[in-house]
Amino acid sequence: MKIGVYIDGFNLYYGGRALFGRSAPGWRWLDLRRLSQRLIDRRVDWSNQGAVLERVVYCTAFIDGNHNREARLDQDTYVRALLKHQAIDHLELSFPTTAT
Repeated sequence: MKIGVYIDGFNLYYGGRALFGRSAPGWRWLDLRRLSQRLIDRRVDWSNQGAVLERVVYCTAFIDGNHNREARLDQDTYVRALLKHQAIDHLELSFPTTAT
């Protein structure tokens, strides 16, 4: 069985922040591939079916650096780390639409 994991970056960040706060070190540097694999490994029924983590997709929209430069720099650093360490297979970006 092939498994694809799709992660909503907004919900991951704000959910983690609600649980751990802003200043707790470490949680913001999750290795998403490793986390996904650990969750899959915990499912005995999936392991018995030969589950394989096939793809990890990180979905996000970039923070507007004009309004919050520090947050955008932090986000850029995190996304670069995810890509460099192959913690994700694909970065899916959404772009805000403008109302007309």
